[in-house]
Amino acid sequence: MYDRFADVYDRMMSETPYDIWFEKLTAYLERQGKTGGHLCELGCGTGEMTGRFAEGGYEVTGIDLSPDMLALAEEKKKDGQSILYLNQDMTDFSLHKPADVVLCICDSINYLLEEDELRGLFDCVKKVLPEDGLFVFDMKTEYCYEEILGNEIRMEDEEDYTVIWDNAYDPETKVNEYMLTMFIREPGSGQYERWDECHQQRAYPLERIRELLREAGLELRDCLGENMEAPPGATDERIYFITQPYNGQ
Repeated sequence: MYDRFADVYDRMMSETPYDIWFEKLTAYLERQGKTGGHLCELGCGTGEMTGRFAEGGYEVTGIDLSPDMLALAEEKKKDGQSILYLNQDMTDFSLHKPADVVLCICDSINYLLEEDELRGLFDCVKKVLPEDGLFVFDMKTEYCYEEILGNEIRMEDEEDYTVIWDNAYDPETKVNEYMLTMFIREPGSGQYERWDECHQQRAYPLERIRELLREAGLELRDCLGENMEAPPGATDERIYFITQPYNGQ
């Protein structure tokens, strides 16, 4: 997953509102008294958010399963930025020091198709968070898969690549399958090479996420809609979860 896709990922994500996400996330963290320290981003991809948090004064650790994505992230790292990139699985990771904030956005957690994977992730997060640490993550909603993405075909056609997304959503398993067909122009030859990848994401009910967090010793402090300002509504495509270690009281 994300092997060949990494070559065109940033160009395809060029309209992603990273700056808006960063502003909303930092504003929320500031309200919680988090204005710096060590931040760990899980599923950091090509480092778009890690770079912004490093610029904002955080010491950042970025974790991703794809070496190709991390290679691109390293290329973007600016002189003086305190960023450490690690090639680890977010369901089984460790850190060199505790994290004041653990962040996982851009629906990375939806890629975990089994509850045991969620348990592994939440257990690891619990181990690296101090008592006052925060774990902030987002997930695409079932509404997003059923009404927006599911059973749709989308295409991105640029000068040096074409990507076709063929989506299929199964309401019983709550799994959305993306079949990616990519035609990427090879440097020098001008010829296009075809690559195929299959990506899958799963929707989870909010209450089940709450239960799994609790089992891992994490308490859901806040649940917000995609504007990060109010509880989620019926048509929100993304939900933000803000959690912290459970103190047992």
